[in-house]
Amino acid sequence: MIIEITCPFCQFSKRVPSEKIPDAVKWVTCPQCRQRFAFNKKEAKGAAGIPVPPPAIPYHSEQEKDRKETRGSPSRTGAPWEKRSEIGLWQGILQTAKAVLFSPETLFKELTYEGGKREPLAFGLLTGSIGSMLGLFWQSLIPGGLLLLGHSFLSQFAIGIIVLIVLAMIPLMVTIGIFIYTGILHVLLLMVRGANNGFEATFRVVSYSQAAQVVGIIPFIGGWVGGIWQLIIQVIGLREMHETSYLRVILAFVIPLFVGILLAMAVIIPLVIFLFRQPFGQIWS
Repeated sequence: MIIEITCPFCQFSKRVPSEKIPDAVKWVTCPQCRQRFAFNKKEAKGAAGIPVPPPAIPYHSEQEKDRKETRGSPSRTGAPWEKRSEIGLWQGILQTAKAVLFSPETLFKELTYEGGKREPLAFGLLTGSIGSMLGLFWQSLIPGGLLLLGHSFLSQFAIGIIVLIVLAMIPLMVTIGIFIYTGILHVLLLMVRGANNGFEATFRVVSYSQAAQVVGIIPFIGGWVGGIWQLIIQVIGLREMHETSYLRVILAFVIPLFVGILLAMAVIIPLVIFLFRQPFGQIWS
């Protein structure tokens, strides 16, 4: 006797001899859509099986379901900065900066990624601008630090005017930098399939990681230390916010370096070959 088993999800059907179907079989997995559905051999009539769709979670969507539940879960809340109306402005700044610098894993694991871009941008603009101004201050202590371009157009103005112009431009440059950097980073994450929770999740990590720039208060080396620590914070934050692996996040950061090495090799290798093919007299003449 031939039984035709039809998937109730994608309507894929297959004819199977009844003697090849064990009597104890209660579930069947569709080879085409990978969904599971109930099947009772005894209820099969003639050449047609009568499958009944179960209320089970589809084969491929359990991870997506968990992610959607997390998205709307109350366990993910805003940063202390976003609660400053309750705890106060200074406490909002200090608590958020402390969490970013010293416990980024905990912060980003509990941080929502659907609260809007305005609040994280405001925090990133504040801390990023402070860090840039601190770097500018330490650079101004170096002889000629603000006039490294020599007798350029800017050197015609008084040093105070130059400083005011730069200070006025810093917030704008920080804002533009956050958006451009986030856009590039998110595309890289998409390339390695590590951007599971949308652009805003990446934006929040980049914005709040600007708190590392306040390490620039350390004379001269603070900017370098803060930059390295900010990169580490971003790796941790992206992993937690996008619920992905460290490997995917690190690969996203490595791709530009790898592409840069390839481009450098594409320029340097032909140049070296050209130089070695030329007589020494022609090279140095």
